[in-house]
Order: sequence, then C-alpha cells, then structure tokens
Amino acid sequence: MVRHARPHVRKFWAEQNRRSIGLVLVMLGIFYAIGFVFSTLLVQNFVGSVVNIFLMWGVLLALAVGLVVGVVASGHISVMGVMNEKEHGRHSRNIGVFMITLAIGAILFALPVTLVPAQASLMVLFSVGGILLLTYTFLNAIFGHSYYEIGFASLALWVAFVVAAFSLANLAYTNPPAFQAMSFVVASISIIIVFAVTGAFMLYHSGIAFHEEFRAAHKIK
Repeated sequence: MVRHARPHVRKFWAEQNRRSIGLVLVMLGIFYAIGFVFSTLLVQNFVGSVVNIFLMWGVLLALAVGLVVGVVASGHISVMGVMNEKEHGRHSRNIGVFMITLAIGAILFALPVTLVPAQASLMVLFSVGGILLLTYTFLNAIFGHSYYEIGFASLALWVAFVVAAFSLANLAYTNPPAFQAMSFVVASISIIIVFAVTGAFMLYHSGIAFHEEFRAAHKIK
C-alpha cells in the first residue's frame, strides 16, 4: 500500500493522482457537455433518430475512454518512476484490487439505470454519485489516502438526485415525456457542473502542492 511507501513517494503519489483524477473529471465534464448540446440540437432539428444520437455518444465515449486511459497511464508511469522494486510490486497488486473492486461496484450501481428505464436519466445521478463514493472509499481503504473533493462530488450528485426526484415526482405520472426531458436536462447539467468544479479544484490543489514542493526543494522563499 502507498501508506507503507517512503514519505516522498506517498506525497508524490497523492498529488500526481489528484492531478490525474482532476483532469479526468474535467475531460468527462467537457465530453458530457458536448453530448448534451448535440443531443439537444439533433432533437430540435428533427434529426434526432436513435441511430444518430447513439452514434454521436459512441464516438464521444470512445474519445473519452482513449483520453482517460492516456491520462491514467501517464500518471501511473510517473509514479512508478519514483518507486523501488518492493513498492512497485505491492502497488501493482493494489492497483489490480482497486480496479476489480471498483468495476464490480460500478456495475452494481449502474443496475438501477437499466432496471428502471422510465427514470433512467434521473437514475444516472444516483449511479454516478455511487461510483464516485466507491472511488473515494476504495482509495482510502486500499491506498490509505482520501480525496475529499470526490466525497463532496458524490454527495452533491446524490443531493441533486433527491431534490430532482421529489420535484419531478408528479410530472412522472401526469406527463411522462416531459418528465424524461426534464430528467435528462437536470441530470446532464448537474453532472457537468459537479465534474467541472470538482476537477478544477483538484487540479488547483495539486498545482499548489507541486509549487510548494518545488519552492521547498530549491529553498525559494
């Protein structure tokens, strides 16, 4: 575990991963915003066929996955460069445990979206909030480090889900099409704002930490 690594390795790992996670969240927020805008435009211009919308989201998903993998791989390589052989072996095992447990948890939290198709857009808030909570919990349990920004992001999405569920409850029965449209808008805007703000804060905090470390290393007052 990172908690058993040397102090400078733990510190570098913590801030490098804060930067990577922040960048990933900002990127996902941007791609989600692009998808939201183009989905709205396709519908408004009467070309909103299922094929067109799914094709657009498929392309965005592929680009997002590619960029996320690139960011994560780059950060992982940087961290590996400061670890010794013993730290590297233990960290690699923990990465595997983290990825497996997070994947299982993400699948479980994604089930409500598929099991309740009529409220799928709204349930996305619950599912994404749960996945962020698992990320926060597993990072602490496996690596011994917590990123409070992720915890706040999870809480914000769940609060948005509860507020939206109560606010749109009557609309779900009286006007289902309007409910689905409003759910999509509320969920999209909530995710975009939470991801962008959380990612920006994480990038800002990691930048400050690296700047302070640079000043300390070079004895700059």
